[in-house]
Amino acid sequence: MPRTSRFYSNSKVYHIILKGIDDQTIFYDDKDRKFFLKQISVTKNEFNYIVYAYCLMVNHIHLVIKCEDVFLATAMKSLLVRYVHYFNKKYKRKGPLMQNRYKSKCVENETYFIDLCRYVHRNPEKAGIALTQNYEWSSYKEYMGKANIINKKVLLYYLENRQENFIDYTLKKNENEELNSYIEYEMIEKLVDEQLIKYIMRKFNINNIEDVPNFFKSQNKKDLEINLKELSKIKGINVTQVARITRLGRRVIEKSWQQT
Repeated sequence: MPRTSRFYSNSKVYHIILKGIDDQTIFYDDKDRKFFLKQISVTKNEFNYIVYAYCLMVNHIHLVIKCEDVFLATAMKSLLVRYVHYFNKKYKRKGPLMQNRYKSKCVENETYFIDLCRYVHRNPEKAGIALTQNYEWSSYKEYMGKANIINKKVLLYYLENRQENFIDYTLKKNENEELNSYIEYEMIEKLVDEQLIKYIMRKFNINNIEDVPNFFKSQNKKDLEINLKELSKIKGINVTQVARITRLGRRVIEKSWQQT
């Protein structure tokens, strides 16, 4: 499939995910991490973006930022170019370090913003690396003390400007696994309905958008199962979305997908 267009957030707030190519390690020591954080400080001042949360993992990075659309791509490119140049020179290597395209997911409401920041801060604990409060390379420590990179006013405002509320919410043990699954789903190239409909029309030679539901409803059981299995191979979609577009029952789609 062709590369999908990037979507811009009405709030200007984004969850940015930067990953090493083929899951390659991108931080070998603390000097690497310190250099990367320094480049965040440089680029956020240069491109006037705000950082609300971050976490540096071994082979990927999470950022929650607010950035004007016109600067988003340039700011992320500048950040990556600076770090890759440093990394390649230090380790005497050539070629790309990061996946070609950073991932950006729109953050459009207060609830998702709060949950996302929690997810980012808990990433090391979820990966079994360290307790959230003990991990050195996330913005959790900045929320507990001096803010060097982040602006912590917004998240704390939503938590009644009480640091104890931030601690309790971030560290609570009854972690919502459904929330984690949703946010991790958001990390892949999720297709919106319009994109999926266009793909279906190309795939099955459907000329009019109005004919998409009829195409599936008019098929015999065997052909329908085959075509639904084809849809199951597409990354970034789910049963609810397919049911909404095809107007088929969820159970019909689930049954077909379970057999793939």
